[in-house]
Amino acid sequence: MEAAKKIDRAALKKMAKGQLKGNWGWAVCLTLVSAVILGVLNGWPAFFMDSGDNSINNVAVVLDVFGGILGGLITAGIIYTYLKFVDRKEKANVFSGVFAGFTKGRFIPTFLTTFLTALFAALWTLLLIIPGIIKYYSYAMAPYILKDLLDAGKEPAPTEAISKSKELMNGHKWELFVLELSFIGFNRPSEPFDHSFSRVSPMGQVQLA
Repeated sequence: MEAAKKIDRAALKKMAKGQLKGNWGWAVCLTLVSAVILGVLNGWPAFFMDSGDNSINNVAVVLDVFGGILGGLITAGIIYTYLKFVDRKEKANVFSGVFAGFTKGRFIPTFLTTFLTALFAALWTLLLIIPGIIKYYSYAMAPYILKDLLDAGKEPAPTEAISKSKELMNGHKWELFVLELSFIGFNRPSEPFDHSFSRVSPMGQVQLA
């Protein structure tokens, strides 16, 4: 079997800087708008937590799950927008870009892939944190693969992008982990479902695209 090709981090960073040259204003606006929305979605359940009232705490749990789903869809939309920018040199309207996961027939496949990715990784995390982190990186390319499948006019099965991501990331999980450490505002690997700044940062997304 052919050895997995190593990720050239220096070349990726150079490429990303070149593609973002003259486009930083758009990229920063896209990042700021999405980061504010994701911050609100992550933060609003805290207003209901630890109230001492079980019914209010239950509302907080529901809001947390709902916010996580919306956050996943928005993060996927940002990925789609950066892929379009890298592949076609097209800059979407900032708000259209943020909500790209909700439009053009993408909502159902994006929702299913996002939900199942989080579910599978969470179930692995329940066993031990390390397997959960490993699976997070195994599934990391699922939204990128899903976008390619949808652009090709295919109707992917709910787990198709996840399965292809596992194959693609075989031998590359550690490299992606190291690459993500260089992103501005990177995720803490112990919190793989925290929709943080790294998931929408210009340098991070252009390199991953």
